[in-house]
Amino acid sequence: MEGAYDEIISDNPFFIQLKNEYSTLFQHCISESWIICVPRIGSLNSRVFSIEDFGAHILIPSDELPETHYSTLTEKQVTVANKVITLEVTKSLPLQSHILFEETFYTEDFIKYRVWCIETPLEPNVNVSDNSMTKECLSTINDCIDLLWTQAAGPPLRDAVSELYTQCLQSSLQNRRIREKCKLSKHLLENIKLAVECYMQHLLFDSIFKTICTICAYEDSHLNKKIRNLSDIQLRDLEIKNDLYHAVPKAKQILSKIDTYNTVLEKVMCLKQALNELNKIDSNNIVILLAADDILPVFVFLLIKAGLPNWYSQLTYMKEFRFSGIGKGNGDESAFLITTLEAVIEHIQSDALAGPPNPEAYYYESNLTEENISNGYQRKGSLTESTTTTTTCDTSGREETLDHIFDLIKANNTEQVQVLLERNQKHLASIQQTQDNALNIALQEGKDDDDDTDSETELYQKLCHPLCTCKKCCSKISKNLLKTSPTVYSRDGHGLTPLHVAAIHGKATIVEILIDMGAEINATDLNECTPLHYAASRGHQNALLLLLHSGSNINKTSVDKNTPLHMAVNNGHLNCVKALIYFAEHGRKKLNVNPKNELGNTPLHLASKWGYEGIAKLLIENGAEPSIQNDHNKTAFDYAHNLKILQVLKSCTPNLYEYIHISNSDIKTLNCKPENPVTLKLQNLKIKNYETSNASKMVENLKRIERILQAISYGDVKLACFYMNINYDNYVNMKNFTAKVNCHPLCECYNCKKKHYTITDYDVNFADSNGFTALHYAAMYGLDELCNILVLNKADINFCNKKGQTPLHMATIHNKTTVIKFLLDQGANINAIDLFGNTALHDASEMGNIGATKALLNYNPDITMSNTSDKTAIDVAKDKLHLTVIDLIEKHSNT
Repeated sequence: MEGAYDEIISDNPFFIQLKNEYSTLFQHCISESWIICVPRIGSLNSRVFSIEDFGAHILIPSDELPETHYSTLTEKQVTVANKVITLEVTKSLPLQSHILFEETFYTEDFIKYRVWCIETPLEPNVNVSDNSMTKECLSTINDCIDLLWTQAAGPPLRDAVSELYTQCLQSSLQNRRIREKCKLSKHLLENIKLAVECYMQHLLFDSIFKTICTICAYEDSHLNKKIRNLSDIQLRDLEIKNDLYHAVPKAKQILSKIDTYNTVLEKVMCLKQALNELNKIDSNNIVILLAADDILPVFVFLLIKAGLPNWYSQLTYMKEFRFSGIGKGNGDESAFLITTLEAVIEHIQSDALAGPPNPEAYYYESNLTEENISNGYQRKGSLTESTTTTTTCDTSGREETLDHIFDLIKANNTEQVQVLLERNQKHLASIQQTQDNALNIALQEGKDDDDDTDSETELYQKLCHPLCTCKKCCSKISKNLLKTSPTVYSRDGHGLTPLHVAAIHGKATIVEILIDMGAEINATDLNECTPLHYAASRGHQNALLLLLHSGSNINKTSVDKNTPLHMAVNNGHLNCVKALIYFAEHGRKKLNVNPKNELGNTPLHLASKWGYEGIAKLLIENGAEPSIQNDHNKTAFDYAHNLKILQVLKSCTPNLYEYIHISNSDIKTLNCKPENPVTLKLQNLKIKNYETSNASKMVENLKRIERILQAISYGDVKLACFYMNINYDNYVNMKNFTAKVNCHPLCECYNCKKKHYTITDYDVNFADSNGFTALHYAAMYGLDELCNILVLNKADINFCNKKGQTPLHMATIHNKTTVIKFLLDQGANINAIDLFGNTALHDASEMGNIGATKALLNYNPDITMSNTSDKTAIDVAKDKLHLTVIDLIEKHSNT
């Protein structure tokens, strides 16, 4: 298996636990040059290991034959031959494991140690038995979450919050006045319970809801996929009564705000308000309540159209964390509303509104008849309905209409579609030929060509005689045939061609036939959508690939500037996203993975918003950039509503050139014209050589910055300066030097000495993999002296790390007031924002850092700035109940 398997050893849970929890043993292995064997990911049926498990996987070379014979720390003999480890469990039953690959690591002190990735564990009781592979076998983070949430003795998060709620309620009832009044009024007791619950939920909402979104990420993404594929649904499709149509827009507006509320009470009241908008009022102003059969279809429509990405998480939050309503029985209105929401979600998940999950496998009945074509076999949305022609015709001549052709395509009646279209095409060709001949005769005879002014009435006048071939008669015949005998070029009132309809319904065989008959691949409808757009949005991979291989424009934009990639991602069709990316890669087509639609959203924005983890990972692996902002200044990070998506976005590896400074001459050398294949090969060769020559330098710089940051974290300024090639003693002498007033060529004042003592060959703005520079760390640990040295050596005072935080942010978070004042005096941007829109004042309010708040307010920050959650600094302080910070900001705003 060597060479066919690869994994990142640093991410292996066995290796991580050995390094973190048994660091003494790990360091001893390194110092003794012992070999560490790490079973590959997925080969273990446990995620918790004992010291014996690690001892069985540490090999000690023998003195006589150190290359082939080893012993484990559990005193078992091991031999290695031809990349196979043989462990003597018993004399008759040896245990063997293949070495998949070997990796060499280096410590910070450049001590080398080896790690072998092996196929199976070297301990029999750790290996996977035939019956042990159950749901309790944890191999991924999803397994861990499922175990804790579904199989433990109650969800841990809910139990912890419930216990806290009980303690808070007991604490409230210790007040004698409240206790006495509650004895007299049961209603007051219920309100006290509700008040305590809301108070807790308001303060704990961020922690609770982010966890719920992560736990429910799988359910949310699958529900979102179903909802996005139903986005074209109309009120009439759900048989909603006409007298409710007027109330739907207002109810939708109310329901879409449910994610802005923090407490269960507010969310339930939002549901109630949306429902009240739907209730009818008679002439006497009496509310007529809707029946359940009328409520559910409307709520289904509202849920689909609301545009929220976490309905399952919202429902879980309301169900699991509504402690005050337990035990109220069936008369509880809030419970009814939550149950209604749950029923709507279950109805959508049941696929009752759409076709089967695999559209490629869906076909209508083979025995197509007049009756079953008219009735149809699946829900008609606006897009489906648009595939019918607006032309009225006789039922007797139905087989000759575009409407009928579309129905045949939907029914996958391949033979009949082909026969009709070929016959019509031949007929029209002959008519056209006849018309051209008549035109030539007319021109020769000098007849006047005034046909273009024919009115609609003239088109239906009788022919001159049954066999007439004049131009007017041919034109009438031709126009009537376009209606009664459609071809592959015919369009309905929405601009849809037969190829559009075949792509919409995923009829790959018909798509291929239409392409062979000369259908226009890139024909657009009224929304400027090509067949490729519809194949991508509906998830029809086979039809999509046929269109791509036939030359369909892969980057074509619709009227709202959505590309096929946008539409495939938005509806969660991973198979189509893969097809688009891989076709472009192997077909040498240039696919833009970062296109912006009319709202500025890239496909990664959509994948992040709807929680499509697999699609987001695929896009990032192929060059999608998560830091691109849309028209609302939001990045993909801002749309991520669970930690799984955030983790995928953060996995985007930094570009090699982020750490390498390329000179202008190098850029000119590498900037070759890609049109010439020879030039392109030369360019790739130069880039490859450039990367190779600079790779070692980059690695060395990364190791160096790690040592610098570690020295700063210890507070050792002198050692940090040594690593950066800065003469610390010269800086001390310069600091103690008394500046003179007048400068001259031989002057040694502060400014002149500054120029002399700030020369270093090290770039102090070099950052680690998280974007932290030495100035970030110096600000974080409050080392104002080192901050001064770095600024003198041209440190970028507004440099941003991966989270968009400047050194001022770091100093504020850790309440380093001296450094804050120094940075601001040196020109730091006090209103700089991070990826979440937080300024330094936001961070001070979040942490409740009074000293940092005072220091910042002295430099007049913009206190009206809002972060991505639309909260100002004082709003953040109010949420965290930091009263002193609130008072300071309010006083500053009044001055």
